[in-house]
Amino acid sequence: MLKFICSALLILAVTTPSSARRGSRTTTTAATTTEATTTTEATTTTAEADDAIMTLVKGYIDAGTCASVSSNDNCGDDAESYFKEFTYNGQRVVISSQVPDHVAEEDQLVSNPNTRCERWQYTVLPLNPAKADSGRATGLGTTGLAVTGGAFFNHEDANSNVALAIEGTTLDSCFGHSAGQGAYHYHANIACDAAGAATGANDADQCVLIGYFRDGVPVYGYCKDASGAEFTSCYSLVEGATTSDVVTVGGTFNIASTTADYEYSSADYTSGACNLDGGNGALHPSTGEYSYFMTTGYPWVPIYFNGEDGASDLCSAA
Repeated sequence: MLKFICSALLILAVTTPSSARRGSRTTTTAATTTEATTTTEATTTTAEADDAIMTLVKGYIDAGTCASVSSNDNCGDDAESYFKEFTYNGQRVVISSQVPDHVAEEDQLVSNPNTRCERWQYTVLPLNPAKADSGRATGLGTTGLAVTGGAFFNHEDANSNVALAIEGTTLDSCFGHSAGQGAYHYHANIACDAAGAATGANDADQCVLIGYFRDGVPVYGYCKDASGAEFTSCYSLVEGATTSDVVTVGGTFNIASTTADYEYSSADYTSGACNLDGGNGALHPSTGEYSYFMTTGYPWVPIYFNGEDGASDLCSAA
């Protein structure tokens, strides 16, 4: 019997959706309240108007309110995908419904009893976090919010098993599935061809921004460093570890079953055999900012919060 470990992570209350969210189920892509638009007929510049959800969240921020996140009863194809990122009071605000803007949960090899539901949430992040002297393990649950409207989980389950090894057959071609209470999340790069706002994340030449982690550090799909070498994980198997082939709809992976089977190699990093730190982070080749990068090998996703301010809270946007 398959064990859907993710479902144990989120036993949450179900709330009634806010009236501000009733209506169309169309995807909302990233925006900024500071962006300006200029028409050819006039020289005046106007700021983009806030939608109802942005206004609601700004009110919560101003009031210092941070309620716990929970799912509502809009699930499956009825769930609305939403993502917005904007600057407010000198910080980055990210709002998400945790529902992806791409086709999801239709092509996995083994059926998952869970399905995606709306989980309206926001987080307030530093704009340009530097790397801390030491990071903190991300732990279980939501580690970041994706530009698709979905979320990121890390590389393991509650028993320190490699999630891809245990749950890989239930992942869709975008490497996502839902935990209990409908929390849709990715365990690897959003590597499907039609990935909504993250389309192109599977092409290292495009280096697509796919979201923000809870420490404010931006995360990118496959990408290349300034020398043209693809960003590569510095983790390798420990001596004596055994592997097996795990077949997913997105490909076959030869991997070990537990996180204890892997270790970070500082020697490989120093020699240039790989180019990412223990959190899957490095300086971005264009922006020069400390960033995270998805990789084709273990751990696939960032596994440490290395931003200097640590992880921010996730707050209800309901």
